Amino acid sequence: MVGGIIRRGLTYAGVLTIALWGALAPASAQAPTNSTVALVGARVINGAGDAPIENATIIIAQGRIAAVGPAASVTIPSGATRVNMASKTILPGLISDHSHVTVEAVIKRPARDYMLETLKLYSDYGVTTVVSLGSATLADEAEGFRIRDEQRRGTPDRTRLITAGMNAIGKTPEEARASVDRLADAKADLIKYHINGRPADMTPEIYGALVDEAKKRNLITTVHVFYLKDAKLAIEKGTNAVVHSVRDQDVDKALIDMMKRNNVAYVPTLTRDLSVFIYETRPAFFDEPFFRKGISRYQREVDILSDPKLQIETRDSAEAKTIKVALKQANRNLKLLSDAGVLIGMGTDTASPGDLGRWPGYFEHVEMEMMVQAGMTPMQVIKAATGDAARIMKLDSLGTIAPGKAADLLVLNANPLVDIRNTRQIDSVWIAGRKL
Repeated sequence: MVGGIIRRGLTYAGVLTIALWGALAPASAQAPTNSTVALVGARVINGAGDAPIENATIIIAQGRIAAVGPAASVTIPSGATRVNMASKTILPGLISDHSHVTVEAVIKRPARDYMLETLKLYSDYGVTTVVSLGSATLADEAEGFRIRDEQRRGTPDRTRLITAGMNAIGKTPEEARASVDRLADAKADLIKYHINGRPADMTPEIYGALVDEAKKRNLITTVHVFYLKDAKLAIEKGTNAVVHSVRDQDVDKALIDMMKRNNVAYVPTLTRDLSVFIYETRPAFFDEPFFRKGISRYQREVDILSDPKLQIETRDSAEAKTIKVALKQANRNLKLLSDAGVLIGMGTDTASPGDLGRWPGYFEHVEMEMMVQAGMTPMQVIKAATGDAARIMKLDSLGTIAPGKAADLLVLNANPLVDIRNTRQIDSVWIAGRKL
């Protein structure tokens, strides 16, 4: 499957490695997080799929959840700072299991500045953790590791970064193993590799060696696929998560059984496919206030995608026409897999280097809306974007509102269980117990 019509000069091949997040570091940055805070009066959706708690109290201490429950069952410690959250809905901060925090070649700015800006943009939209599945260069990979390590030594002032570094690749089993070893030695958090349905793909023997080496190094493996047959082969080799949709045909019982038996997760990334054809005209969301929150970052791409010539090229593109059909198949397969009980996570492929119109922060909310349109319930989608997204990537301290978990919270002015678009009604975002 070739890259999108709006892709510019960069292709992905290989495998990314995503390691465990581990214990969160104690608070130490900017605003103090060692004081105790009580959030009172809100509806709490805990990210685990449980029924909402009405008129809830959340106690935050040392950047973590100390207690949560109905107001009558939670004692507020003496001296705690009370924050009135009446009429608000609180859920865990959103987690994207497939994003990118890197720098494309056309951006003539220091990589660190651009990557920190990307993380700030995600947090502005309530996405408090991103799993970055692909650096553009080795220099960007190294900068991502530095940013991640700095966050873990202190209190993040923006979205938490989990990073795979570069894709793992290899033309032989030995090269594939060496690629994984390099990433593991560089302290990548996980591994991602690609199967594109092309003759140049790694063979099953090669990516089988890659996955085997990742297991030896205690790293999760994720795979980019398009075709059902490739998803099956990747799972047979022990891959942990499929991070794009199967888009050529209906998923079958054999795949479903394999995924459930081996606890393989599925991250559909529907907005990736949307971005291939949606710019055949100027989309209405360019004028939405929620989109324009990010316009200082989005403007360059908005200007490019508003060019009538590019819009005509997109309308005439054979790939755009193909992907429209593929997205319909992706929606159907998401519903089939969700109904079958396969573990689903939320991811978007946003900020993919070289790809235009994949908006970090905004598209995570579009993704959740599309997941509901595909047939999942709002509660299922919220769980996929919080608790299950953390579970897939073994981020044990994140993803749910429960004692001992990091106090990463998204506070909303409306109930997303009534309408998933209410995730856009953001009141505030909290990371490690600190309101950003």
